[in-house]
Amino acid sequence: MEPSGSGSLPSAVRQAVLNAYGEGCTYCSWEEADAIDHVIPVSEGGRDDVSNIVPACRSCNSSKRDRTILRWQRDIHSRPAGSANWMSALFGGPSYHDPDRVVDLPAEAVVKHVERVQDEVAENFGAHEIQVALRLLNDLNRFIARMGNLSPERRSLLRKEALLRLLDYEDVLLAEPHDRRRALWEADLRQIDLKRALRDT
Repeated sequence: MEPSGSGSLPSAVRQAVLNAYGEGCTYCSWEEADAIDHVIPVSEGGRDDVSNIVPACRSCNSSKRDRTILRWQRDIHSRPAGSANWMSALFGGPSYHDPDRVVDLPAEAVVKHVERVQDEVAENFGAHEIQVALRLLNDLNRFIARMGNLSPERRSLLRKEALLRLLDYEDVLLAEPHDRRRALWEADLRQIDLKRALRDT
């Protein structure tokens, strides 16, 4: 799956996530989703990719912060009864950060509900992956067609660099988030060297 690397997902991936669960918030179910939440916080070792994100409203996302869902649920339930949010009292509904349909479920049901939403996110992302794969295949076909217009030396350099970039990116996908930036930077330096080599041949 596609990592965000710097912490911001590509817009197409973000949209695939926000379109899951009927475009609603995974946690409260009644607000429109306008944020992406890491189910297992990155600070707790959660992956920064589509296998670990669900749609959420900004209120729930802000309230959950860097907690796991079950810890967030326990923290909400352990608050004194008199600490209800003023918005809840004003509008007569549930507090903006006390999800009424998820947090009040038993822990096992909360986990199952979030897993169902994650499955839907993965399904949405699968459609996005097909579009990306088809676009890459078209680009590859154009690349191969244009290689015929180059000298054998330049074709050899490009072939080696293409393979190197593919291997680099596989390493980037498998790397820990803090290592990805360096791996991409090193790959970019090699790309600069290739461009110089192409000009010199």
